[in-house]
Amino acid sequence: MTKAAIYARVSTTRQADGEISLPDQIAQCEAYCARQGWPVAATYVEPGASARDDDRPQFQEMIYAATRTDQPFEVIVVHSLSRFSRDSLQAGIYTRDLDKAGVRLVSITQDLGESELGEFVRKVFHLMDEHQSRENAKHVHRAMLENARQGFWNGAKPPFGYSTKITERRGGRDKKILVIDEGEAAVVRRIFALAAGAEGPPMGVKAIATYLNQRAITRRGRLFSTGSIYDILTSTTYTGVHHFNRNDSRRQRARPPSDWIEVRVPQIVEARDFNTVQALLQSRNPKTTPPRVVNGPTFLAGLAKCAYCEAALIQNTGKGGRYRYYCCSSKLKKGPDACRGLRMRMEELDTIVLQQLERHILQPARLEKLLADYLSTARDRDAKARDTLARMRSDHAETKAAITRLLELVEKGVMDLEDPELRQRLIDLKFRRDELSDEITAMSRRMTEAAPQITVEKVRALSELLRNSFRSEDPAFRQAYARLLLDEVRVSDNDIRLSGSKDRLAQKAASGRGVAPPEVPTLVRKWRARKDSNL
Repeated sequence: MTKAAIYARVSTTRQADGEISLPDQIAQCEAYCARQGWPVAATYVEPGASARDDDRPQFQEMIYAATRTDQPFEVIVVHSLSRFSRDSLQAGIYTRDLDKAGVRLVSITQDLGESELGEFVRKVFHLMDEHQSRENAKHVHRAMLENARQGFWNGAKPPFGYSTKITERRGGRDKKILVIDEGEAAVVRRIFALAAGAEGPPMGVKAIATYLNQRAITRRGRLFSTGSIYDILTSTTYTGVHHFNRNDSRRQRARPPSDWIEVRVPQIVEARDFNTVQALLQSRNPKTTPPRVVNGPTFLAGLAKCAYCEAALIQNTGKGGRYRYYCCSSKLKKGPDACRGLRMRMEELDTIVLQQLERHILQPARLEKLLADYLSTARDRDAKARDTLARMRSDHAETKAAITRLLELVEKGVMDLEDPELRQRLIDLKFRRDELSDEITAMSRRMTEAAPQITVEKVRALSELLRNSFRSEDPAFRQAYARLLLDEVRVSDNDIRLSGSKDRLAQKAASGRGVAPPEVPTLVRKWRARKDSNL
């Protein structure tokens, strides 16, 4: 006796929740099988699955069962061929596989028989179903675009940190907007704070995920992963700008920025904080900075350079790892002909650098001398200060213009916003723009206020903070503060030259305690720019 399997499907969960179409399909298919005298061996129900995609759990389970050697049924019964598939290519492939297994596909509303003419008409029906599906998708997508242009949310699951709220009803449909979920938003703000270093050294995505999971802070009941943390940290939605229509889910590729729809949503994170985190993420990108520099315990990783060839000094070991050395990477990798190089005990160089920092930088009197320009009041300002301010404003305007030019190239289709080089350039420019804005604000305040923003007391507090930080036993913490003070450590046989950023010291002093050091090197003047301040 021929056994049958019934397959029923609807495209959306809304149709499935209506509980009308699915029961009706099953009832009609069961009545058809009863008239044919076919007992129903299995029923497969697919609620809310597109027929243009074969990644349907119940569908795949049915195909697997139909092609098994024991073959629990010989006929698959559907209400119409569109329930089986709306992709003519996929329909042809699966129908052929079923034919090879001796299983027939029968539509109760399109009984075409098994003749060659019937097979031809079946293929025509599949093509018509595919065309109709594409037309429907086109109209639905157009409606979703218009809905986004009007500022409404399109019904997908809201991003973490938000929930949806019904604002009005049009033509039987609810119009929703995003609103802040304060409980989740607090977690989002904490994630950005951890990434920016507001609670200590800046943390990477893996460290943040571990930190939250250890404290039983979940993402809607699920543990955080590195991917979910990265998605949160790189989403502009949290700055108040959500982009709809960024990706083509059907083709699995990004759409050009000209197709994006900008939707204004409530802001959870300040744009300045967001840009800072992007720069930090970029600085830890393996394509920009090797992971050994970001995560390694080596104190001067990424800072120490060979004075002869400017190659990085990397760790080298001796005596089975008992001794560690800083060695010229060029000499190690290319041989002595590449560079005369050097080899220095790691503990010795670390100690010398720490001692010199302690003696020449971290003493309160030395810090006061380094930050003398920042400690002066409005009465001490002269034409040089005004020239400096004008130059910074010019640099700020040029940076904004550069961002505008890049975005214009994207809008014209000359460049792709998803291009890694363009993305990195935009991040650098935005970070530089915000940094210049801070410097202009600080300079303007110092020129107009009677009292300096940075006081002697703040400088002394900074001195104590830095000295205590370098005595920390946490290598990552010491390394982070080393990058606050140092941009480069050049080592030769005769001397060791240190250079760093005076502006970052000033920003730290102005911010007070508790603010983590920046991780990204910036284009600012050096406190040893003329090679003479530490002689």
